[in-house]
Amino acid sequence: MKTCSRCQLEFEISPEDAQFLTKFEVPEPKLCPDCRNMRRLGFRNDRNFYKRNCDACKKLIVSICSPDKPFPVYCKECYLSDQYDPLAYGVDYDFSRPFFEQFAEMRAKVPRVANYFTQCENCDYTVHTGNSRNCYMGNSFVNSENTYYSDWAFYSKDCSDLYMCQTMERCYECFQCEQCYSSMWLENCMSVNFSAFCFDCRSSQNLIGCVGQRQKTLMILNRAVTQEEFDTTWKKLMTDDAFRADFVKQYQALRLTIPVKSTWDKNSENCSGNYVTNSRNASQSYSVKDVEDGSHLYEVGGLKDGMDVTRCARGEFVYEVTALIDLKFSKFCNLCYQSSNMEYCDNCQSSHNSFGCMGLKGHRYCILNKQYSPEDYAVMVDKIRTAMRASGEYGEFFPASLSVYGYNETKACDFYPLSKEEALAEGLKWREPDPMPTGAHGEKDVMGCEQCGKNYRLIAQELALYTMLGVPLPTRCFNCRQRARMALETPRHLWDRACAKCQMPIQTTYAADRPEVVCCEKCYLNALV
Repeated sequence: MKTCSRCQLEFEISPEDAQFLTKFEVPEPKLCPDCRNMRRLGFRNDRNFYKRNCDACKKLIVSICSPDKPFPVYCKECYLSDQYDPLAYGVDYDFSRPFFEQFAEMRAKVPRVANYFTQCENCDYTVHTGNSRNCYMGNSFVNSENTYYSDWAFYSKDCSDLYMCQTMERCYECFQCEQCYSSMWLENCMSVNFSAFCFDCRSSQNLIGCVGQRQKTLMILNRAVTQEEFDTTWKKLMTDDAFRADFVKQYQALRLTIPVKSTWDKNSENCSGNYVTNSRNASQSYSVKDVEDGSHLYEVGGLKDGMDVTRCARGEFVYEVTALIDLKFSKFCNLCYQSSNMEYCDNCQSSHNSFGCMGLKGHRYCILNKQYSPEDYAVMVDKIRTAMRASGEYGEFFPASLSVYGYNETKACDFYPLSKEEALAEGLKWREPDPMPTGAHGEKDVMGCEQCGKNYRLIAQELALYTMLGVPLPTRCFNCRQRARMALETPRHLWDRACAKCQMPIQTTYAADRPEVVCCEKCYLNALV
């Protein structure tokens, strides 16, 4: 057992982890898996957007970097243009100084792109978005349209408040759902239509307050009803706040009587974690799909041979990386796309064989943004690794203090909350986000969040969607709604306990003190019959 240098808790290097570390030629980590993931998430701002001027052309832009950040920020056009050459900021490596110190100095001068989205229309207030149209306030929209206030919404249209969902249409407030239509307040549902307040239902329609149903229609609280009773209940749910609050209590009580599966995996072999789909040999992994041979993966799709990977798509042989797309044979990288053989690189694209670089665009054989010949590059990198190993720097992701964001701006604060005092005590930055700019999207009357008390606005498109769906207006701001959806996910930890039915030992993300009836897969499937 090892002791985490941050939280002081003990953690284990499993045999599978040891094999990965040997393949990656890196030392054992100093931090536990949670603290390693927290460190990577501290480099990711997903919900705070600011108006500022492009430091090149001076036009007004929307950026995830606030105006007070101490480095240049360019609009996408200027960033991709020939006027920006990342090699102009290159420096010689100084073996008498720590690597991270030199990297931080160089990186602070290199311009950053204002935001990260591609092939999008009217998605300025989103980040990490691709091939989408008319999306607003959220992140990881892919092939989506008219979708708002969501996190990881793929192939979805006319939706709001989704978290970890795909192929949704006309849906609202859903978590871990697929292929649903005209439904709201769903959790862990698939192919469910015209339904509300449902958990773990499949291939069904016209359900209200149902749990564990398969191929059913016209049911309320797992009881068959007439169309008239269904319509009456639906109308009252959408228009009567007191009725809806009382109904939700009945629904929650029903949920505690229906067995839940120990982990929500599908079509997977030799995997551990939760929400693992179409994967093989993925251990301690959460919300992953199409993974083969991985460990400590979080929200990952299409990965082979990876360890300690957070929010990534299509990678191979990677270690301690975050926010990658199509990255191969790389370690300790943030926001690197379509690249390979990268180490300690940040915000690089279409680049290869580089070490300690920032903002590369189609470059090779660079160290601290300085170009080398292939032969000189290999010699220098070997010397740098040797020096970093001797100083204890090599083998760890960027220090958390190198994040350009305030801790409370980042996704780390969602999963691992810290107070301002706690963050500053750890040497992290802190920033109170500015109010959202108004006027650009036709915002309506200011409303006060019933949870945090902060004011928020409803945009015109959002109001139109609520009217189309017939749902009541939200009474909480989008940040509080997002945190509530995230709280629906069980902790990303596995506990040993016994199946509630057969008493066989199981591993589950439901802790022993939780009230759910937690079963092994066999007993869970038998309960559905």
